[in-house]
Amino acid sequence: MIISRRAAPGSSEPARRRRARAAALAGAAAVAALAGVSTARAENDGAYGRLDGDLELRAGAGASLAAGGPALCARAAAVYLQTAGLYAHYTDALGAEGTPVARSIAGGVFLQPLFLARYASDLERGPPRLDLFLDSVALGVGSFWEAPPGAGLAAEPGLELSLSLDVPLLGDATGPFLGVRGALRWRGTELAGAERARDAQRALVSVTLSWHHLLRVHIVDAGDRSYARGRAPAAVASRSNAAGARSP
Repeated sequence: MIISRRAAPGSSEPARRRRARAAALAGAAAVAALAGVSTARAENDGAYGRLDGDLELRAGAGASLAAGGPALCARAAAVYLQTAGLYAHYTDALGAEGTPVARSIAGGVFLQPLFLARYASDLERGPPRLDLFLDSVALGVGSFWEAPPGAGLAAEPGLELSLSLDVPLLGDATGPFLGVRGALRWRGTELAGAERARDAQRALVSVTLSWHHLLRVHIVDAGDRSYARGRAPAAVASRSNAAGARSP
């Protein structure tokens, strides 16, 4: 004989189910809240992704303005810990008439002194675009070579001093930036006193759209990691020798 069991009208089973569903919903809400807090902290940590890697690569293109007319330009840079780096800057007038410089190439070093100081002083309080913009102030010094129309690059380099700023378009360290760069240039012959100083083409302003990308290359701990890799085989060999000495 089959006996069918049915919940009594006053049974607590529906109540238990309701409590289980309520607990599950509460747990899901707690997880979502924690995820939201973690995301908010990541967005407002003052680094905005700049500590996700130790080397940042930058590449961009745009236009340069100087006496004689505009020119196309290209810019590339590598910066370490958002503080110091190397740059290259190229301009080409594309055969435009009346310009005293057909093309030029420059390279040197630059320093971004504000990021680490402001981050250590807890001054990175947002909004992200403002912090990234302020910390992008870079002072550069380098050499440049230029070529007049119909001639090659000068054999003797000149001196270039530069100031640049980058405006983030996405509020993150990795992404597109709109850059503005101003440079003052003195040709090598002018510095040597062999030629009269000139004003034409001394000031150069460039506007570029570039992409910045963070890479984790472990430049800081490269020596430590090499030492650790060298120690690992020695430790394995030492353990093997010890095990062989204990065996009969």
